[in-house]
Amino acid sequence: MEGNVLIIAFAFPPNKQVGALRAGYWYDNLPRKIKGDVTVLTAQREATGERIHEVKNEGSSYLSRVIKDAGTSWKSNLKAYLRNNDITTPKIVIITGSPFMHFGLASWLKHKYNCKVILDYRDPFANNPGFDNSFLKAKIKSFFEKRFNRNADALVTVNKFCGELVVNFQEKPNEIVQNGYDETVKPNLSVVQLANPSFSYTGKYYFDPSPIVDAFEKCKLEYHYAGPDGNLHAKNLENIFDNGFVTYEDAVNLIAQNDVAIIQTYGEDFQSTTKIFDYIRCKRAILIISNKHIERGSIHEELKGYPNVFWCENNTKSILKSIRQIQNSVFIEPEENNHLKYSRAYQMDKLVELMNRISK
Repeated sequence: MEGNVLIIAFAFPPNKQVGALRAGYWYDNLPRKIKGDVTVLTAQREATGERIHEVKNEGSSYLSRVIKDAGTSWKSNLKAYLRNNDITTPKIVIITGSPFMHFGLASWLKHKYNCKVILDYRDPFANNPGFDNSFLKAKIKSFFEKRFNRNADALVTVNKFCGELVVNFQEKPNEIVQNGYDETVKPNLSVVQLANPSFSYTGKYYFDPSPIVDAFEKCKLEYHYAGPDGNLHAKNLENIFDNGFVTYEDAVNLIAQNDVAIIQTYGEDFQSTTKIFDYIRCKRAILIISNKHIERGSIHEELKGYPNVFWCENNTKSILKSIRQIQNSVFIEPEENNHLKYSRAYQMDKLVELMNRISK
């Protein structure tokens, strides 16, 4: 594709969250794939780099009383910024969420720049089973999502289950672009042994980790955590280690130095997790703790054919049972190149293909 790209991302590095890293990777690497520049508008403080512009999220919106989404106010801030500041004219604009309400800028952007707009749904907005939405709130969100998608030229999401929840996803040019793992970061892999394994969990807890902590208090095996929720461990145990909210590179090496990597899941079909791709890349055994369904949904689909996967329910007894099962298992070496399709480079190529399709 020839032309400039504008990425609108509320979160952006130095923010360590997955959505920020997704947008940051595209900013760093899309220029190698297109004949043009990449500009970023973000609400992230301390985001620095060439053609990266901070647009502060200020003020309030009447809609924010109904829909708790930072995009309700940021939409006005973005529009004001673009009216008062010149940026490199884009051929394609990628708006990535969450938040989502600034997706409503698609029509305005197309009129201003005569460009194409791609909406990137990292999660469902209106129909998200993980949110406690009332019937009325879901209807209001669905009304807006239909408008967003009607004005967009293409839609992106992270897995097919999420796509099924996004309104009219199949009626637009679309693509599944997973978050993937950053292939530029090379982990220092240890040899996996399961007789006396150590465990790791990286990132935010989706729900109360007490059953995990209780299980490791009982089994006395090492458990290494890295993320923003270490304070939830409460107990000060010798075999539980809180590494804090570390960089992506440090998180990958924490995974690579321990034998079994843990995933928490609500058990909803659409739910994906970026951790899974680093676990596969590091060839770890994987323990999935589900708060609902076992062995179904997006995570189950991604792990079909991958060895050394164990599922359990979100309670201490079930977790301990799976830990014993792991200790009695023989580690099976994953296929050598099984992980390559999950790299961010491979996934970004699918985004570029979509950009090429809508640019013709």
